Amino acid sequence: MSIIDLPPEILCQIFQSTADFSVVNALARTSRALHSIWLANSPAIFFAVAVRALPNFSDAERLIIAQEEAHTAAVPNFPAPSLSRLERFLFNARCASAACKHWDEVCQVHNLAHLRGNNPALRPSERARFKRSFYHLWTLSTLSNTPSLRPQALKFLDACDPVELAGLDEIAIWAYGYNDNEFGDSGLDFKDGTWNAALQMIGQYCAWDKKEKSGHRRVPVSGHEAPLSFWVFFDHTQHYLGQIKAHW
Repeated sequence: MSIIDLPPEILCQIFQSTADFSVVNALARTSRALHSIWLANSPAIFFAVAVRALPNFSDAERLIIAQEEAHTAAVPNFPAPSLSRLERFLFNARCASAACKHWDEVCQVHNLAHLRGNNPALRPSERARFKRSFYHLWTLSTLSNTPSLRPQALKFLDACDPVELAGLDEIAIWAYGYNDNEFGDSGLDFKDGTWNAALQMIGQYCAWDKKEKSGHRRVPVSGHEAPLSFWVFFDHTQHYLGQIKAHW
């Protein structure tokens, strides 16, 4: 018995149980029958595999939920957005990748070869940290720009641990000072009003002048280790995270 002789629901489960998308791609290319299974069940297969294969899946999913809630709050008597959840996920992921590429170009961490050894370029683990904070920033922007969802934005910040807050603080500084809106067709524009509420909320929530009065201090990372004072996302500066206070 060949694999393509199995019932379609079993073949779909095989796709959904794969470890990553390279295996999904290989299966879909094996035969017309398997390719048809992929086409007919791509959203279910995608999200089943994404939970295991994508490090920021839960953050990306939270953003999609916020976007759907914001749409419902804005136009309660109209249907959901034309984009499917899968299409929205992929669009958001392209935006996150474009933002990360810009951040890499700004930081030029590859110039720190003396600290980063034989692999000075931006690494997958560092991209994952940046994208996680980027999804958090976008979620806050979505919630804070919808009046009925603003309490959720504050709850979102309250639920962040100190490392997550440090990431938000750093990515907000990047968005304020280093974005030139050169994101191609990704649709990002940090200079318009959509992002202002979230950036201001992060600035107030993570205000260091207030925290220093209560005994907290910025983590002292030297300039030669931290390009443009950015350090939260880099592998070679992760040991400084242990110095962040347990409670902000």
